[in-house]
Amino acid sequence: MTPSSQSQPVEIVDGVHRHPRTGIKVIISGAGVGGMFAALECWRKGNDVEVLEQKDAMSALGDFFSIGPSALSTMHYYPKMLAEYNERAFNSPLWWCDTTGKKLISELPEWNRSDAAPHAAAKDVPIVDFVEIRTRFMQMLEDQINRLGIPIFYGRKTIGYEEDESSGKARVLTAGSEVFTGDVVVAAEGVGTKSHEIVTGSPLPFVHSGYAIMRGAFSPSLIAPNSKGAELLLKPGQTPEVRTYFGEDMHLITLFTHEKVGVAFTHKEDGSAQESWNNTIPAEDLVAILKERTNWGEQIMDFVKQIPADTLIDWKLTWRDPQPVWASKGGRIIQLGDSAHAFLPTSANGATQAIEDGISLAECLYQGGKEHVPWATKVHTKLRYQRVSVIQQLGIVSRHTLHHIDMSLLDEGKNPFEHAFHLGRWIWQHNPEDYAREQFTAALDHLQNGAPFENTNLPKGHVYEDWDVESELKKQAAGVPTQLRSNGDWSR
Repeated sequence: MTPSSQSQPVEIVDGVHRHPRTGIKVIISGAGVGGMFAALECWRKGNDVEVLEQKDAMSALGDFFSIGPSALSTMHYYPKMLAEYNERAFNSPLWWCDTTGKKLISELPEWNRSDAAPHAAAKDVPIVDFVEIRTRFMQMLEDQINRLGIPIFYGRKTIGYEEDESSGKARVLTAGSEVFTGDVVVAAEGVGTKSHEIVTGSPLPFVHSGYAIMRGAFSPSLIAPNSKGAELLLKPGQTPEVRTYFGEDMHLITLFTHEKVGVAFTHKEDGSAQESWNNTIPAEDLVAILKERTNWGEQIMDFVKQIPADTLIDWKLTWRDPQPVWASKGGRIIQLGDSAHAFLPTSANGATQAIEDGISLAECLYQGGKEHVPWATKVHTKLRYQRVSVIQQLGIVSRHTLHHIDMSLLDEGKNPFEHAFHLGRWIWQHNPEDYAREQFTAALDHLQNGAPFENTNLPKGHVYEDWDVESELKKQAAGVPTQLRSNGDWSR
């Protein structure tokens, strides 16, 4: 089904080789990490792309996120962006610390360990950071998008979607009464997306996790030089570090680099948190919770007190049950990233899977071509849903593990944190572009004719099982051990 390249000149922009033009126009609503990467990949695959974003500019708020190797598997197609990433990549160790600040155990990301198998981007990205400063990574994507000439329309808030199967078009409706029309529309504006009504028939209910995350990033120069808090900062020449402090049903993750410091504190939610980058809170709110719950060390407390104003947000952690339908009935509107599948931060995969979505969708559109856009979006969903669902479940399991660390194992010479952020090579060895290209025809035959099809982007030997949030939480409350990592090969 792929379009013919005959009589089409080779198009190279900023060193990026573009596929032959498909004639497909893609409208992407949401300039988050998934939407931005989808824009790059859809453009590279020969589509015309426009991006809509409700904010007036790229947000300066946010802390850090994990971008795994699978999300960087197409980075080599963008030589300037690849060079920029590699130039500033650091193999930061992950330190496990108690609440007094004592460092207990250090480990490297699974894919960066000396005995690790090659990861998905190993040929071109030798070191993949465990976490990225969000604003820095997003600026890198925006710069690449600008160099390719992909338009981003800021200040356009999406209020609805429409689909016209007879004309083969879909539309985005904005608060400013503008209408953006394309052959396919990507709803990538996050958990609050307005696309559920047209995709699933009705808005899907949120399930509140009972937790929230206070998060933000700032310059280390804002910490008083001779204070107790400054003792946590990196020394000149020191490798950046990720430190996780675990307490009673809470954990604090910090990223220390020489240019930015990031904090992310997961805690029981009291009703004041929101799903908004505008919900800034004073550092005193974080200090109050730390004082109330656990005996935190003097350095940590002083450091937290000095977090600058308008830095921290308190983000309510919500999720939805896994939903297998991401595309509208006519297949012209497709959800991506958190719009389709919300993650807990403890999955360490929300941003990674959003980028995988963008890579997979672009390849499916290329394989299907303009005449088969509706089938392409549905094949994409078929290829992605089970993989994403398992990783969503992993986030719930990992949070429970992290909040119930058995420290007696340390006295026995064992690592009590071994499974806290255990992902498995099946996640970080995956190449979503190759998978979509190789499996497209078989998945299409399955959808059109009922031919047998089994996804292989899961742990080898895994038998997929449907699940829901309520059942998982009930099992945890009842002390029922998880069987997730015993279902298939989760080796690292």
